[in-house]
Amino acid sequence: MTRNAKPAAVVTRPCADGELTKVLAITRNVSPPIYAPSDDSLLMIEALTKMQLSRKRILDMGTGSGILGLYCAMNGADVTASDIDEAAIQETERAAKRLGVELRLYVSDLFLTLQGRFELIIFNPPYLPSQIREDRAVDGGPSGTMLIDTFLNALPEHLEKNGASLLLLSSLNDPNSVQQRHTNLNFTTIARRSLFFEEILVLRVSFRNDLTI
Repeated sequence: MTRNAKPAAVVTRPCADGELTKVLAITRNVSPPIYAPSDDSLLMIEALTKMQLSRKRILDMGTGSGILGLYCAMNGADVTASDIDEAAIQETERAAKRLGVELRLYVSDLFLTLQGRFELIIFNPPYLPSQIREDRAVDGGPSGTMLIDTFLNALPEHLEKNGASLLLLSSLNDPNSVQQRHTNLNFTTIARRSLFFEEILVLRVSFRNDLTI
């Protein structure tokens, strides 16, 4: 199960990570239209566990329930979190207070109201192919990549030279075609999970070494 508005049962897998357990306990029961943690959220967490987060300047784009930004903050990162939905930002603020961590919070349509560059930018985007974007937490336009392409076009202006982005994609989005449209960037798959009707992947996105910025 993925990309639904329910506080999904998939979040019941055993977890030895104390920080993740605490964050899940607070974020898993958010109400629509806020996107609740699901398989894609957990795959992003899996990728984050492989990284050094302490003191890293991180942007959690489209934070939703706040699970990714809160997890990073619990691990010592300097976190900025944004979302187009003010309710999501308010929910993340409440969760941060309960967890005793601080985040910079912004209501923003992608990078529109954000300034500066970050060492790590996390984006779990709306990626379901949809002719009409009825639910902006999950619907990603006809190929599911409308916001993904906009994000990748703007990424170089907000990423530190040696920084990286973690981007979640689905096999429904034809990841190879996404990469071919953004040849100024380097893409590496660092986590993947097969679900009922799709495979989801976390891609590490960075500047190509053979290009200057």
